[in-house]
Amino acid sequence: MSASMVRQFDVFAQLVATGSITACSEALTLPAADVIDTMSRLEDLLGHQIFAIEGGTVALTPPGQKILAALNEMALDDHVLWTGELTGEVRPDIPFKQTEPLETEEREPETVAFEPVINDGVVRPKHFRPLHATEDAPSPAAVAPAPTPDLQPEAPRAGSDAVQIITLASHPAIFSHFQEALLAFEDASPDIGIELMLESIDEDQAARLFLEGKADIAYYYALAETHHFPSRYAWSERISLFVGADHPLAREEALGAREISTLPCVALGKNNLARALTESALEASGLVMPPPELETDDLYRIMNMLKNTDACFAAFGPMARDFGKMGGIARLAYASGLPQIQVRQAIRPALAEDPAIMALAEFLFR
Repeated sequence: MSASMVRQFDVFAQLVATGSITACSEALTLPAADVIDTMSRLEDLLGHQIFAIEGGTVALTPPGQKILAALNEMALDDHVLWTGELTGEVRPDIPFKQTEPLETEEREPETVAFEPVINDGVVRPKHFRPLHATEDAPSPAAVAPAPTPDLQPEAPRAGSDAVQIITLASHPAIFSHFQEALLAFEDASPDIGIELMLESIDEDQAARLFLEGKADIAYYYALAETHHFPSRYAWSERISLFVGADHPLAREEALGAREISTLPCVALGKNNLARALTESALEASGLVMPPPELETDDLYRIMNMLKNTDACFAAFGPMARDFGKMGGIARLAYASGLPQIQVRQAIRPALAEDPAIMALAEFLFR
């Protein structure tokens, strides 16, 4: 395997572990733009989109989940063969084994047992093992095989007290804010187990999860106080508008709605919840953008579009923080102030008096 391919899989592994371009770039001491570029090249090599943008964080697509599962089950010596199988490249010195094509159909999100570990301050799923071992890491032979991603909660051991399982549904971008608090709660509460359901959810989807009994606590994005069930405000994420650093308006200190609304724009994909929230919030504040010239969840394409044209791009949360750190990208200064997207917490109404659920909700809310 070439050094460049090893680097690509290292970035892939860290991006899976952190779930954020910003956290990945900090962990690997790489510019955020390099992280995006490296993943774009890996997707080109494999011929599949392996990451999707979900409200500011990266989430594995079905092909990406298959790749992660394959990495967890293989030894380092098998990387070249495995990569050849994915790309269709046949190496004369390695017998080629035909594999089933990657499935790309949509699947229902899976609920997995939350068993992360912390290493050097980075929270990683317990089933995740970095692809490229460091000098301090044990050799692959010394590491027990990692379980596959579709884990189920471990049954209580014989003779032990029963463990109450609480299912927490959260938008992936929101989860990054309290994942360490969740670890601390589990450590302090051995009689409580936590399952995570990481979905791109809004008020309506949270209501559906509550109605179907699939979630006990939900964190989600909203524009205002919700009405389907009681909820409370947690924090807000302000929208930012980005352009290329050489854009004629990049150095202006107080832009008006007329100047911004006439700019060509780039948007996330039509089905992306972050796009729907952003557009609704901007319209409510009196800032209506023209139809986008590009619709994509590929941040690398968006970044290049901003650098090479006069287009602008609106984002909030971790995605906005990622763009704010990219070289060649600038924030526009809107005189009236851009709107904010709320993060709200809700408890399934039928369980509002459950002591364990209330304790977890209060602990995360602090």
